Parts: sequence; C-alpha cells; structure tokens
Amino acid sequence: MNRFCFSLLSILISVIAFSASLDETALSILRGSSSFRSGSLSLLSLEETLKTDGNLPDPQFEGEFLAAPKGETDRWGAELSWSLEWPGVYSERKKESDLRLLAAKERLNYDRAEKLGNIKSLLLDFIFCSKKLDVINGLQQSNDSIFHYAEVSAKNGQITMLDLNKIRLEKANVTAAKAGVLNERAEIINSLTEIYGDDCSNLLAGLNCEFPEIYIPSETEMDMISKNSPDFKSALAETEAARRGKKLALMEALPNISFGYKHAFEDGVHFNGATLGISLPLFSSHNKQKAAQAIILENEFNIEASASAASAEANALLNQLKLMKDQIDTIQPVLLNTDHSALLIKAYEEGLISMIDYLTERNYFTSAHLELLSLRLSAAKAQICLLKFIDPQNYQIN
Repeated sequence: MNRFCFSLLSILISVIAFSASLDETALSILRGSSSFRSGSLSLLSLEETLKTDGNLPDPQFEGEFLAAPKGETDRWGAELSWSLEWPGVYSERKKESDLRLLAAKERLNYDRAEKLGNIKSLLLDFIFCSKKLDVINGLQQSNDSIFHYAEVSAKNGQITMLDLNKIRLEKANVTAAKAGVLNERAEIINSLTEIYGDDCSNLLAGLNCEFPEIYIPSETEMDMISKNSPDFKSALAETEAARRGKKLALMEALPNISFGYKHAFEDGVHFNGATLGISLPLFSSHNKQKAAQAIILENEFNIEASASAASAEANALLNQLKLMKDQIDTIQPVLLNTDHSALLIKAYEEGLISMIDYLTERNYFTSAHLELLSLRLSAAKAQICLLKFIDPQNYQIN
C-alpha cells in the first residue's frame, strides 16, 4: 500500500512538473538565484537602517571631576540632558523613510523585472532548440529509411552513385545541424544554471516546451503599461520621497530644544539645577531644501521620461507583434494542416519525382517549418517585452 501511494505521488509530482508553464519556470529560476536573495537582504538592511531615522535621540550623560590641591575639597558634577528637534520632525522623517523604502522596493522590482525578462528569453531559446531537435530527429529517421532504399536502388542500378553520395552528404549535414543545436541548447542551459546558481535540469525537464499563444493587448492594457512599469513606479516613489524630504527640511529649520538636569558638588555644597538650550539651524537647512528641490525636479523629469519611453517601446512592440501574428496566421495553417511528407512519399512511390527531388522538396518544407519556428520565437520574445508590466505581481515585493 505504501509503495502504491509513493508511486502515485511520484506520478502526480511528475505530472505537475511536466505541466510547468514558461512563467512558472522563469519565476522558479529567478527566486532561486543569488541576486534575488541578496536583493531581499539588501532591502531588509535598508529597512532596518531607515527605522533609526524616525527614532528619538538618545539621552546624554556627562560627568566631571576636578582634583583640588592638597587641603582643598575636590569638585565634581554630573549632567543628564536630552536634545529634541521641533515637534513633528520625527513623524515627518518617518514618513519620508517609508517613501524612501517604497522607492527602493520599486527599484528592486524594476531590476527583477529585467532579470525575469532575460530568463524568459533564455527559456524561449530553449523551447526553440527543443522544437528544432524534434524536426531534426524526424529528418534523421527519414534519412535512415531513405538511405536504406537508396543503397538497394544503387545496387539495382536504379540510381547513380552520385545520387547515393548526395544522400550521404544529406545525412551528414543533418547530423552536423543536430550537433549545432545540441551545443546551442547546452549553452542556454549553462546560462540558466549560472542565474539559478544550481542544476536546473529538473526545472527544464518539467517545462512545457510550447511557445505561448500570441496575445494582443487591449487599448486599456496598453494605456496601463507605462503606469504598471516598475521604472515608472520607482521614479514616482522617489519623487514623493523627495517632496517629503523638502517638507522635512523646512521643519528642520525650526529651533531645536535641549533640556536636562545638572548636579554639582563644590566647597562641601551640593548644587542641583536644570538646563535649557535652544539651537537655531540657520545654515544647514537652506542647503537641504535646495537639494530636495533639485531631486524633485530630477525625478519629475524621470517620471515623464520613463512613461514616454515605456509607451513608445510598447507601441513599437505592439506593431511588430501584430505584423508577426499576421505572418504566422498565414504560414502556420499551410505548413501544419497538410502532411507534406506523406504527399511527397506518395509522389515518389508513384514515380512522379525522383529520390533527389523528394529530398529537395522535403528540405524546402523543412526550411519553411524552421522559419516558422524562428518567427514564433521572435513573436514570443516581443510579447514578453510587451506584457511583462501588465501583470507584474509575480516578482513584486510584498
């Protein structure tokens, strides 16, 4: 019974792994990468650092001892003081720190969005190689059968030795092409392994090796692309933090107050008293305000620039995607809805074409099939670039 349950569990795990989508696999690789973990730790470190900005200052204790000449009484004293900025400064500083942390999160999201896009691009290259290998493996099986018949036909004088050598060269070319694709796929796996930081063979074995269906975003989704962009959100958060920083600089220009308790002993008498001090930050605050205003202007420009850049890139990618979709919709039915290999074999068996003609025509349709795969790869990559900000939840920081 236990063995049966274990076998059933293994089957279920295999089925689940086998059905892993491109997005799921890419996200698994991203989350397993050292850059993902280090980014989270850096953000945590920044969060803890920013918490100290809103804390009240620590009280200060100061002691004094003066040794008197022989025969005189020593003098000593102690003071406990606490310096505070104008009321409201600390809460305002806490709000600014929260916005700075939000900006850091958005910058990290932007970086992760770029990395996730690169991983998806590599996975699409992996899918492309897998599909090319399927085509080449089919060619090899076909070539083995053809070569067997060609050797028999050559012995019977039905084809010349020249034609037989052409078939041999065809087999060699297909074998070389397969080796090239295998090397290309190995390089892709190495690149993904470097990102993941570990062997990702199991993840790739469970990848559903199909190109994603082409999806044309609606006008509403296109309008939201720039606003969903982590680059845009980062610039927006940094601008809000800078505005809060300018307000904070204005408040920091108000007087600071310090008060405390002081005790002194001199000539056998204990003295007790209170201290009160006021400091006027006349010089430092002005520069802080000017710096904050400069940051505001810079980030406002970045907001406009990032929105314009995202919109322009998205519209260009949309036009490319539409053109490629039209091409795919035209070519794909012609190549996939008809068994050209069967038709060519029938024509050869009926004596309508020679064996060399069969190979030539077969290679023509094979080249067209590979070009279709290349077109689907380009369309999928364009779609990833276009849609990566429409649903950014999978790499955001909560």
